[in-house]
Amino acid sequence: MKRKIFFSGMAAGAALLLSACSSTFTPMDLSESDSGRTLTVKVGERFTVSLPSNPTTGYVWSFDAPYDEKVLILSSDTFANPEDEGVTGAPGRRILTFSVVGPGRSGIRLGYKRPWERNSRPARVFQLLVFATGESPAPILEEEKVVTPRVGSKGQIVPERKGVFD
Repeated sequence: MKRKIFFSGMAAGAALLLSACSSTFTPMDLSESDSGRTLTVKVGERFTVSLPSNPTTGYVWSFDAPYDEKVLILSSDTFANPEDEGVTGAPGRRILTFSVVGPGRSGIRLGYKRPWERNSRPARVFQLLVFATGESPAPILEEEKVVTPRVGSKGQIVPERKGVFD
């Protein structure tokens, strides 16, 4: 009897542990089916958004609204060619990689539309709300900043003052 209670308690504990782990899981490779989700990530992590795209039709994914660059930065934007190489006009995937650089929240909103059709609604929309947790990286101290001199068109070093009357 004690053995039966022990094993049923262990099974219940394992089920509880697995359910807790699955609720905190955050996928780092997102697709169009993840549109509308809320993603929780830690500062220093990266995630990708892979969206079907066919630029030969004129439709492209573009940002419909700015995102908070204190929370996220776009670290990579690539287009993956279709599997059947040599097929002109075949659809592929636009892959956006974001790096989480600070705590906070930011929305990402992309629209799939033709850039020249300014007053039209996007054919498809991808949106994501990102919550970034953790600590900000340590700020760069003033004495640690490296100053790169400005160089003119003839190779000369240009003074930091930009105006004539400074």
